[in-house]
Amino acid sequence: MTRAVLSALLGHWRRAPLQFLTLVLGLALATALWSGVQAINAEARASYDSAAATLGEGRFDQLLPAEGEAVPQETYITLRRAGWQVSPVVEGRLGEVRLIGVEPLTAPGAIVPVEVAEGADLAAFLSGAGQVFGQEDTLAALPEEVAAERIAAPDTAPGTVLTDIGLAQRLLGMEGAVSRLVVAPDQPMGLPALEAVAPGLRVQAAQGASDVAQLADSFHLNLTAFGLLSFAVGLFIVNGAIGLAFEQRRPVVRTLRALGVPLGRLMALMAAELAVLALLAGALGVAMGYVIAAALLPDVAATLRGLYGAEVGGTLGLRPSWWLSGLAIALGGTAAAAGGAFWRLARMPLLAGAQRRALAMAAGRGLRMQGAVAAALLGAALALAM
Repeated sequence: MTRAVLSALLGHWRRAPLQFLTLVLGLALATALWSGVQAINAEARASYDSAAATLGEGRFDQLLPAEGEAVPQETYITLRRAGWQVSPVVEGRLGEVRLIGVEPLTAPGAIVPVEVAEGADLAAFLSGAGQVFGQEDTLAALPEEVAAERIAAPDTAPGTVLTDIGLAQRLLGMEGAVSRLVVAPDQPMGLPALEAVAPGLRVQAAQGASDVAQLADSFHLNLTAFGLLSFAVGLFIVNGAIGLAFEQRRPVVRTLRALGVPLGRLMALMAAELAVLALLAGALGVAMGYVIAAALLPDVAATLRGLYGAEVGGTLGLRPSWWLSGLAIALGGTAAAAGGAFWRLARMPLLAGAQRRALAMAAGRGLRMQGAVAAALLGAALALAM
C-alpha cells in the first residue's frame, strides 16, 4: 500500500515540473542566503578565537601602560625581580601584517608557536636571524627585508606573524620597550602591590573572549538578522508552492482516503516526501551559500578590519556549524510552510475533499482569527515605535 500511495503522490510532480522547480529553487535560494551569512560569521568568529588563543587575549590578565603606547623594558625587569610572573609582548605592524613578538621562556600557556609548528626550533627562534610563524599568505605579505626563516603555522591568527621579542623590537624600532605584559595565572604569595613596583601600569582583567569579538558582535548580529529576513522572504515562495500542491492534489487525497488509506499514514508519507525535498533543496542551498560566502568574505574582512581592526582569514572553511544549520533551517522552514496545510487536511472531512477549493475554503475559516492577530501585532509595533 505504501508504494502505491507514494507513486500516486509523486505523480503530481511529474505532471507539474514547474511547481517542483519553484518549490526546490525557492527553498534553495532562501537557504543559500542564510547559509552564506552563517558561513561568514563562523569564519570571522573562528579567526577571533584563533587570535585570542595565539595571543592569550581573554585568557590571561595583562598589564598595559596607563599613559603612552609602550612599557619601558626596565619596568618589566623590575616586576620580574619583585617576583611577578609576567611575560613581555611586542606588537606592531609591518605593512599589512601584524607582527607579534613573544618571549618563549616566560610566556604562559600555548601562546608560543615553537612547540606546535612543524620546523620550529627554539635555538633558531632565539637566534639573531630568528624565525617567524604565520599562515602562508601572511608570510608572503611580509616585506622582503625581513630575513628571518619563515615557517607556516596554520593555527596562527589570520594576518598575524609571531616571532621572538628581540627580533620584533628590531623590526618595529622598539628597542628598550614592550607593548604589554602578560600575567601568568599562578603567582607566588606575598607579591608587592603593583602600584608600589610599577605605578605606571594598569591591569586589564581576562574576559574569556577577545575585545575584538565583543565589539564585532553587533555586526554579526545584523548579518544574522539579514540572513533570517532573506530566508523568511524565500519561505513565502515555498509556502505558496506547497499550498498550491496540496490544493491540486485534493482529488488524489480524496481518492486515496476513499480507498481506505489511513489519514495518519497518508500525512506521514506526504511529510516524508516534503522532508526529502527539503534536504535536496537544503543541500543545494548550502552549496550556493558557500559560493556566496566565498565571494563576499574578502569585502566583509576588509570591513571588519576597517571598523574594528579585526583580522579575518581570506579562505572559507567548510565548518559543520553553518552547513548543518543550513540543512536544519531548510527542514524547519519547510515544516513551518506546510504546517497550516497539514492542519487543514487533518481537520477536513472526507467528503469535503470533493468540493472545489476545499483547502482554500477550510483556510478561509481562520481568516478572522488571523486578522485579529495581525491587528494586535500592528498595534504592538505602533506602541514600540512610539
